[in-house]
Amino acid sequence: MVPWVLVFIVLVVAGLGVIAWFAWRLFGDVRHLGVAVADASTRLTEAAAELDSASGQPPRSGTVPHARPAPARRR
Repeated sequence: MVPWVLVFIVLVVAGLGVIAWFAWRLFGDVRHLGVAVADASTRLTEAAAELDSASGQPPRSGTVPHARPAPARRR
């Protein structure tokens, strides 16, 4: 009976090791994705500021323009 208990314990420890390895890989991927999103956000903000300065108009106050009315549907 003792060998089966040892096999069970070894399998549990090996399973926990595999789960820990996957968790570490997931942590690294999420961290990499966060850096990529932050970089893209910074680049988009800089591009928007450059477009605003290139337009020659004063900066917008953050208001959203009015939506266009929807065209009438044909039936």
